[in-house]
Amino acid sequence: MSPSRDVPPPPDPGTFEPLITVWPESKELWRCHPARYGATEFNRRAGTPGRFRPIRALGRVCPTLYAADSEVGAVSETAFHDVPIAAPTKQVRLSRFDDVLLSTMAPRRELRLARLHGHGFHRLGAGRRELIESEADRYPQLAVWGQALHDCPAQPDGILWRSRHYDDSYACLLFGDRISRRELELVAPPLPLALGHGLELVQQLAEDADITLVV
Repeated sequence: MSPSRDVPPPPDPGTFEPLITVWPESKELWRCHPARYGATEFNRRAGTPGRFRPIRALGRVCPTLYAADSEVGAVSETAFHDVPIAAPTKQVRLSRFDDVLLSTMAPRRELRLARLHGHGFHRLGAGRRELIESEADRYPQLAVWGQALHDCPAQPDGILWRSRHYDDSYACLLFGDRISRRELELVAPPLPLALGHGLELVQQLAEDADITLVV
């Protein structure tokens, strides 16, 4: 994998004014997550860096939760997110989906999300190539952007962008110190991705993305 494009530092959070998208109350979100996590449970660990996380609030790791506005976006942004888009051969092991669930939830109130798409980039001094197209080698620098967006005066509930792996869908990162687990309602029972309809969904998405599933 070739190194990602350099990520510039964000503006001073005190002067940061991102555009805000209002996510309506009851509008569904989909999330892929390990079975050990509840469907609406936030990740409270620093762990392995992700896009725009880990961040800190009040001296502690801020709980976060990734989601998307479609099943396809949720699977693409999680189970397939480590697959380089430009790789000549793309493979994912089927074991990757063992104990992985797809859950459907909806917020019980409106969410205010910092917009990292469209004109939202014009406020930032960086564009999609740096903030969304970068590979995992730039996650530590992107976490600095996540921190700046969290700390800006607008105090958004999270960040919204167009999925890197499936740009027909929006992906988001929610901040657990702004929206609580109680404010997310489970809409449908979690769907296992290793069997039945869940596996059929994974197989179809892999075929569409030219990804080979290997044992």
